[in-house]
Amino acid sequence: MILEYDGSRYVGWQRQKNGVSVQQRIEEALEQQLGHKITAYAAGRTDAGVHALGQVINFRTTSALKPRSIMMGTIARLPRCIAIVAADEVPHAFDARRNARMRWYRYFILNRGIAPAVASCYLTHVPYTLDFERMIRAANLLSGTHDFRAFRANTCTAKRTLLELQPIDISQLRDHVIVMDFRCQSFLQNMVRILAGCLVSCGRGKMAIELLHEMLESGIRHNDAITLPPNGLFLYKVIYDDSDS
Repeated sequence: MILEYDGSRYVGWQRQKNGVSVQQRIEEALEQQLGHKITAYAAGRTDAGVHALGQVINFRTTSALKPRSIMMGTIARLPRCIAIVAADEVPHAFDARRNARMRWYRYFILNRGIAPAVASCYLTHVPYTLDFERMIRAANLLSGTHDFRAFRANTCTAKRTLLELQPIDISQLRDHVIVMDFRCQSFLQNMVRILAGCLVSCGRGKMAIELLHEMLESGIRHNDAITLPPNGLFLYKVIYDDSDS
């Protein structure tokens, strides 16, 4: 299944003891529709407040219902902030997380002096003047194969930190909106939000671009390498083969 969801009211994708997760809502709805226990596996474990337009999940069922019937029946049992946009059968060995070739995250910034009155859950407000050319230069330095251990949360336990980050795309849209695209096979905890924070800090002139190189070399995070809020972040698409990209 491919999911869309507004992550504002959830503790993230994964089930947790401290609140309601997207996984919990999906599994409960599927169990009501299919009549048996379901465990759903996701391509990306989005954090609290992070949204998705292209989250991919897989699960196993003994039901004889067709995928579309499962999809439509489950949608009727979900809150409006979670939608299933596609469903299909896959080989038994398919794993939404392990088979993913690329995860594509998109971060939205509103770059103007006045905070938004509408859609503040889906944009991060940056009121400072940003030097777009400096942001592009910083993005070019971060792209490629690097050890990104300085660009993760303190609670991140991932053992593999050497990752290949595809070229970061930064676009200026109308109405003061900036979009940043991050693509990598996998990401460390909070990595996208920290990368986006570094680009903003460089754009403000608060961080020298050379400091990014130092962070990549030393693995030590600089004080101005801020973590931007989750509300501007979307899991945009998960790519499994070349035909998806």
